[in-house]
Amino acid sequence: MHSKIVILYIHGFGSRFDPQSDKVKALSYLGEVKGITVDYTSMPSLIEKQLMNACTDFQVDLIVGTSLGGYWANRIGAQIGVPFVSINPAISPNVTLQKYIGFGQTYYGENYELTPEAVDAYTDFSAQGCGLILLDMADELLDSVATNSQLKDQFKVHCFEGGTHRFSHMNEAIPIIERFVSNAALIYGVVNETDINH
Repeated sequence: MHSKIVILYIHGFGSRFDPQSDKVKALSYLGEVKGITVDYTSMPSLIEKQLMNACTDFQVDLIVGTSLGGYWANRIGAQIGVPFVSINPAISPNVTLQKYIGFGQTYYGENYELTPEAVDAYTDFSAQGCGLILLDMADELLDSVATNSQLKDQFKVHCFEGGTHRFSHMNEAIPIIERFVSNAALIYGVVNETDINH
């Protein structure tokens, strides 16, 4: 029996990795879902290092991220040559994170302080890599229409009517992600070593 793929799931700003979340449970249909809790008040260079290490440690085949996590799925996937799925991604965090600068609380009630330096250090979404973009068109936090028009020439973009920033179409998205992973394997020439020997 072939082993299922290993997926790194990257949560959004003010959140944390929750193995019981709806998105993680849905992704579990495709493979083993791993994750780490990212401190998004850190400098982007440190976050990048932490996520790169996680990819190496878990030996991931696919990176999936939501919101700011979708931005990081793109950045890391493009750098290490792993397919990525960005769900309602933040494509210009140095703009969209401005409103969170200062002191605040995460969705889990933990206090944080986000500095202007950390926000200003972000670059824009990368045009590189093998990616799938999933958008809920009624996203109340990010402009999904602008995201679609900016990314549709570089990546496969799938738009869902309605929905929210938290993304309401995960179950419908699973077959789309599954097809994308199959096609990405052809593009990258990803073969399991056990396939070669048999």
